Amino acid sequence: MNEYEFTWPGRLPNDPAHDLIVAYLTIDIQHSPKWTEELLQQINCVKSGKIHSWERTGNAYCLRIYPDHVEIEDDYTEEDGKLLNISFEDFEMAVMAWQAYINHN
Repeated sequence: MNEYEFTWPGRLPNDPAHDLIVAYLTIDIQHSPKWTEELLQQINCVKSGKIHSWERTGNAYCLRIYPDHVEIEDDYTEEDGKLLNISFEDFEMAVMAWQAYINHN
């Protein structure tokens, strides 16, 4: 999949955080409706306050969801993983768009 095929309202081209979201969804969530739905459920649990945070370790990244931001740590480089904080709202919008994208492709 070409990363430019997938987008969401508000996605900024060449923005490191947005590019990382695309990489995370592509590599760790893939075209799995089950994993995408689980991710959306956990986003809603954190957003509603049912849980304080949630973490998922995937193939290449470690994801941490907090009420005010999301962290995606790059775990596949030989160096220590780089940690990038991402807007909770940007991440939520991207995951919802990912669900629609994989359901139509």
